[in-house]
Amino acid sequence: MADDADMAQLVQDREVAAAISLVLNRRDGEGPEYVNGVACCRDCGEPIPKKRLAALPGVGRCVDCQQAADQEA
Repeated sequence: MADDADMAQLVQDREVAAAISLVLNRRDGEGPEYVNGVACCRDCGEPIPKKRLAALPGVGRCVDCQQAADQEA
């Protein structure tokens, strides 16, 4: 069982990872936006399912928004 220090370290690690991802996403504009460590669609803001992220690492849109973007292109 984790103690308070372990939990604080886990929270800090997640926040650092989210901040790094946010900076990288702003640079290339392709990946998801992170909200409290959760990858979210950069168009609608909804969380991107973990299975989608596993299949397409770095994907920035949920399925619905990607389909809409593909139709516009």
